[in-house]
Amino acid sequence: MNSVKYLLIGGGLASNRAAKTLHQKDPEGSILLVGEEPHVPYNRPPLSKEFLRGEHSREKLFFDQKGYYGEKLIGLSLNTRVAELDPAGKSAKLEGGETVAFEKAFIATGGRPVRLNVAGAHLDGVHYLRDLDDTEAIAAEAGEGKRGVIVGAGFIGLEIAASLTQMGVEVNVVEAESRIWSRFTDETLSGFFQDYCAEKGVTFHTGDTVSGILGEERPSAVTTASGKNIACDFVVIAIGIVPNVELAEGAGLEVDNGIVVNEFLQTSNPDVYAGGDCANYPDPVFDKRRRVEHWGHAGYCGTLAAQNMSGEKNKYDHLTTVWSDIFDLKLLFGGDEHEFDRVLLRGKLEEKSFVAFYLKENRARAYFSVNADMKQLRFYQRLIRESIDLSSKEVQLQDPEFDVKEFFPE
Repeated sequence: MNSVKYLLIGGGLASNRAAKTLHQKDPEGSILLVGEEPHVPYNRPPLSKEFLRGEHSREKLFFDQKGYYGEKLIGLSLNTRVAELDPAGKSAKLEGGETVAFEKAFIATGGRPVRLNVAGAHLDGVHYLRDLDDTEAIAAEAGEGKRGVIVGAGFIGLEIAASLTQMGVEVNVVEAESRIWSRFTDETLSGFFQDYCAEKGVTFHTGDTVSGILGEERPSAVTTASGKNIACDFVVIAIGIVPNVELAEGAGLEVDNGIVVNEFLQTSNPDVYAGGDCANYPDPVFDKRRRVEHWGHAGYCGTLAAQNMSGEKNKYDHLTTVWSDIFDLKLLFGGDEHEFDRVLLRGKLEEKSFVAFYLKENRARAYFSVNADMKQLRFYQRLIRESIDLSSKEVQLQDPEFDVKEFFPE
């Protein structure tokens, strides 16, 4: 039986950060990182953008080359799944039969794409985008004059649609909601982004769902519930992810829309931690439990879990942020977009440089920045963190020339 001090389950950003932090905090502590992919941990955000468009090399994706882990005495078991986890016995069984004993474990198994259950969804040329290999398969389909259908208009769906359009693909997007991004934007904002993408060449079919994918061996068309028949050469499905919690469930850990953790990222077994897309954590900023699928959150979780696994007692204290690139729009989003009663705009939509503040009871809950001044972002975050009453500050906040720093006298 192999024995390590720290077992990291999952081969993404969170485990990469955890491995580095553990090596720094406990240089003598043995570490094993187990990942289901054949690749060492790599950066996923470029997959739907620069890497898909061929502007970002494959090698540039990887946080570190394989030799780095050997130099730092971090064990790797790639292309391997953890089949069983026994928290009480502090052991894990790997696919293939090997058993690994551990003192502390970190589960960062991420999520997997929601599958589209319609006729034809099994055809070659129907893709999902979650990993490096997925992107390479989609890129091989793309090219001048090709026709692609994207199912789903969330962040990933629109990033893929923008990238493929820039690659010369004729893109149609099918979205079940009546407008794009209806979950986290008001009608004005979603209308702006939809119109902008349409001007760039993306065709939208909102308020409609895919009823089937036609074709013998490969897709030839997508049919919709409203009766449309959209000709295509390939399909990309981007309708969300579900957290990979099966290992935790089988281990008897508490699961509720993710693996339930406390403020230290400990699961219901204090020697097993969890973080990233698969974790349901208590958010101290908004005083509620959340599960978020953000790059920054995953990296933060890896670092925090490792600190606590090595003996510290640091509480989660991170304002979640996400960024995206849609054509030449640089988007930065921070906070909790689920609860707001109105949106306050700083700047003008037509100038394609603005910040939308999501307010609830005159306090900022989130911000959505588009091509805006990056130097102001930390003050937008303070508005949220400190729950500043903005009822007498709205005129100033809407003025892009006003320095929000003035709300915080030293």
